[in-house]
Amino acid sequence: MRTVVHASSLAGAKTGLDNVENLLADDSIAVEDVVFVANGDGVVALFPDGGVADQVRALQDEAVRFHACSNSIRDSAFEEAALLDGVAVVTSGIGQLTRLQAAGYAYVKP
Repeated sequence: MRTVVHASSLAGAKTGLDNVENLLADDSIAVEDVVFVANGDGVVALFPDGGVADQVRALQDEAVRFHACSNSIRDSAFEEAALLDGVAVVTSGIGQLTRLQAAGYAYVKP
């Protein structure tokens, strides 16, 4: 199963990270790939001061990929260079979500 988790708020990002942990712990599902896409205020979670950096890093160690919307970063108080290591910047969060869903990823919005 390939899954994309979409977070458009910091609260949604926190819930989404917990959802990803639960998905990875569920032995009844063969998880192939998990991508976490953040846009809006959700991008805050992908910075060191977002309050969930340790959880993001732990999930990266489990091969979860993290994508941040460049438009949302530009509109935030943060600089792209300050993103957590390993976070990929995509041209638009909505575009990335559309591409992943078209490629057969299940969509989860906490």
